[in-house]
Amino acid sequence: MGSMASSPRPSLKALTGVRFLAALHVVAFHYFPRQGTPEWFQRFLEGGPSSVTLFFILSGFILAYSYLGAEETVRVEPRAFWAARFARVYPVYVLGLVLMTPPLLDFLIRAAGGFTQEVLWKLSSTGAAVFTLTQAWAPPVACVWNCPGWSLSVEAFFYLLFPLLCVPVVRAGQRGLWASAAAMLGVTAVTSFLWLLVDQWSAASPAPLLGAETWKQVAAYNPLLRLPQFLLGVVLGRLFSQRVNAGQGMGPAASVQAVVAAVTSLAIFVAPWAGAALAFKELALMPAFALLIWGLADGRGPLARVLEQSWAVRLGEASYALYILHPPMGFYVRLLDHRLGPGLATSSPRSFFAVYVALSILVSLAVFFWLEEPARRWLRSRLSRRAPVSTPSVSPT
Repeated sequence: MGSMASSPRPSLKALTGVRFLAALHVVAFHYFPRQGTPEWFQRFLEGGPSSVTLFFILSGFILAYSYLGAEETVRVEPRAFWAARFARVYPVYVLGLVLMTPPLLDFLIRAAGGFTQEVLWKLSSTGAAVFTLTQAWAPPVACVWNCPGWSLSVEAFFYLLFPLLCVPVVRAGQRGLWASAAAMLGVTAVTSFLWLLVDQWSAASPAPLLGAETWKQVAAYNPLLRLPQFLLGVVLGRLFSQRVNAGQGMGPAASVQAVVAAVTSLAIFVAPWAGAALAFKELALMPAFALLIWGLADGRGPLARVLEQSWAVRLGEASYALYILHPPMGFYVRLLDHRLGPGLATSSPRSFFAVYVALSILVSLAVFFWLEEPARRWLRSRLSRRAPVSTPSVSPT
């Protein structure tokens, strides 16, 4: 890999902190009880999957910031890069799969009436996809075993492409980069419109090629459809590095733009999206998330100062473990609650959610310090022939 930018760069601690909020949104989407909640808050909860879009843009931003900087000639050595990414994400990912194996087996055996050949086939075929991080390409298994893993499958595709994407990004000038950012929004607008037409055609056709639910799964999980989000982050990360390297700063509005972007994102989440408009929700969120990341990266303003606190950074560092492990934690905490009785999940669902979240956060912190970081260092030292490259305080997921 080429040399990093030599001028001092922001630590980007606020971007670590915001990862925790995004992960917590996903957790709330899956487990927060809906009964008795206002409609606007229910809409916010149902928007949890869209927080994964923030992860994809942020991933591209941090990778560009970490590996490309503002240098005019940069080469990302594929083997070292892929080794670093594998060491970063795979140990906790496998832990999530291992923890979800007992409930998955129980479900399959109960559904089949015993450990049949059908169960063995489903385990082997699904396992081949999830352990090779290719499940996002196959809608029927994208959210099977440990559902959050689909986004790691998408990220694996991004990681595969990144060393190749670096060449045109580094060669592009500032005008070309801004044009590329606008193009990513344009591509998303076109695909959203086309997907709307496909969905309507599929629903109206007497003999559709694929069912409506399958089309929705492809729209949600397919890596190609998510690629513009990642590329938008890469382009913005390169632009940000160039401005910092030139000593230009983010301008006088940087102290408030993160707050404006956060408020805009929340407004999009709670808006009553329905029907055809729902196909364009992700398009509306992309520029809001991009502005949020840009503003937080600058490190100024009230929101950035909160997210740069040491407790927020620690939670952000453990957010990947929280995101991956919250489904198995949900299963085992609910099982323990049922065994101990009288059953907090039934008598007081919101109290149960609070206990579940607290335990999940504690477990994710423990996993980060005692498994994720040690495993990352151990794997990286053995998979990469080159010495580890120093990276900023926020790591992409």
